[in-house]
Amino acid sequence: MLAAAVVGIGGLPMRDDNIGSFVNCFGSYARSALLLSSCVFSFLALPAAAHDRYHAEFYSRWVTRDGISCCNAKDCQPIDDANVRVRNQTVEVYVEGEWVPVAPEKIRPYEAPDMHSHVCHMGRIIFCFVFGGGA
Repeated sequence: MLAAAVVGIGGLPMRDDNIGSFVNCFGSYARSALLLSSCVFSFLALPAAAHDRYHAEFYSRWVTRDGISCCNAKDCQPIDDANVRVRNQTVEVYVEGEWVPVAPEKIRPYEAPDMHSHVCHMGRIIFCFVFGGGA
């Protein structure tokens, strides 16, 4: 009995009646890891999912002042209010890790589909910007 207790000090159960507990505990950790990884991958897929959600009804119809499509099938998405600011009478959006000015002609008068601001961009190049609720 003492030997079983001493052998089990390392945290790994060595007695047959504790193996089930070990398996249950390990399974719990495995499920937690799987859930966490699923959440991370879902978070990474958000921009693509957001684009797909609004493309057919909204983004595909948005055009620049020159009549060119704002969207190239993957470059439009909602942008969080914390990533939009007005500085020196210029709208700036935080994309690609830095604040990028939005030229006035890129601000389009469309109504946003979800009351959030939206931006169509590729890297630091802004094609169109729509204020939440429309402009």
